[in-house]
Amino acid sequence: MNRRNFVKFASGAAAGAALAGCAGNGGDGGSGTTSGSGEGDTTSSSSGGGTTDGSRPLEWIGPAWAVRDGQADKFTEMTDISVNVTTADIPTTQQQVLSGGQANMDMVSSDSPGAGAIVQDNDASIPVPVDELDNWNPDLVSDLFTNPTERLSHLGEQTETVLDLLWADDEQTEMLLPPHVYNFDAIGYNPTQVDDVSTWSALFDDQYSGQVAMGAVSSIAIPETLMHLLDNDMIDADIGQLNNPTEEQMDQAVDFLVSEKQAGQFRSTWTAYGTSVNLMASEEAILGDLWQPAAMDVRRSGTPCTYATMSEGVQGYRYWYGGIAPLRPGARDRNNLNEVYSLINDVHYGAWFPGYIQNWGYSVPHYPNQELVRTGSDESGEGMGPEYYDWAYEGESTYTPISETQFESEALFDPMEYEWSMEEGDSASDGIARDSGPIEERIDRIGFFQIWPDNSEYMLSRWSDFTSA
Repeated sequence: MNRRNFVKFASGAAAGAALAGCAGNGGDGGSGTTSGSGEGDTTSSSSGGGTTDGSRPLEWIGPAWAVRDGQADKFTEMTDISVNVTTADIPTTQQQVLSGGQANMDMVSSDSPGAGAIVQDNDASIPVPVDELDNWNPDLVSDLFTNPTERLSHLGEQTETVLDLLWADDEQTEMLLPPHVYNFDAIGYNPTQVDDVSTWSALFDDQYSGQVAMGAVSSIAIPETLMHLLDNDMIDADIGQLNNPTEEQMDQAVDFLVSEKQAGQFRSTWTAYGTSVNLMASEEAILGDLWQPAAMDVRRSGTPCTYATMSEGVQGYRYWYGGIAPLRPGARDRNNLNEVYSLINDVHYGAWFPGYIQNWGYSVPHYPNQELVRTGSDESGEGMGPEYYDWAYEGESTYTPISETQFESEALFDPMEYEWSMEEGDSASDGIARDSGPIEERIDRIGFFQIWPDNSEYMLSRWSDFTSA
């Protein structure tokens, strides 16, 4: 094991919960166990199942937003092979894998800032050949993954970090971290008290002084702040540096955040998913840098919450992705490598998963495959159907007018509670549209791809100045 990089990614993160916050890129939708269960907490659950030649059950570890029981249950339903799911925050996932767990576990899930320690800097995972994934068709997968250099050309150097994490080779024949979920994080706000916002600068707007829920995760808050500072000509930088800033840029961001905190701009800071939900649901805060599942849970509490459509340019969305990687030597020694491939391909790149995971606002890489995802079916189940797909990916409104639903406003809409039509229909002129608009527009407005920066040790040392201010 590469001790230097283990410390870089894991033990440093535990000091101040920095990486834990990165890991919580969505929480658990309902309970928020990803961040809300406490640092170092793990829980296990097992789906039923049968036996084949490999060791049983399959062992899968990762944060709750990435390794939901529903995914394991679907795999068991399809294969009759049991899966034991261990949910843990990202630092705990890293520590368990890199301290020996890679030998007795089959697969790990993480997000883009947390995965590097496992799939890049330590020999703890096995690259996945695309030939083993029948549903990974480059022509039917978003170019966000197959050609980020062109699709995200406005991000400059940041596109190299996408390629470095995803692909094991320039020919794109093997993936280090096959993606299964991703999102474009933004600001959540209460539309009854806040006018439309579209930039991270809203977090620092004087008119919301004392009413902001500010995330206290260094690798998230610093780039969000840098986007504000850069767009307002307050620092010397370019967009290509935002996800891997210099020490000087980190200093400028932290110093600015300390001054804002001391001036009373923030109602509270948060690292736990549940805390962000409670601050907004109680209306102690009226806007914050929320994860989209948290915004949905605010709605489910009865408090309106809109997820912002971010601006083009420097102050765009914070993009991250989560993936699944076979562990070395566990998956091979336990004779489960093909089963891991099946979990990725048959469950997560199939017809059923896109609709399931959209309930928390997350998207899938193979959404361009409309014959499968929109109107198709396979062994995993039915696709999303035309109404749900067009709402989620095309920016279309629901077929049913809002006045004929149980929802008082769009800011209280819950996709889990709406009855989606599986038949073709017409969008209602006064139907309900998805927050943040069509996915291609969201991609156009990405401002930042989240990774764990090279200067992470310095970042964490400076971050203590903010948390103690």
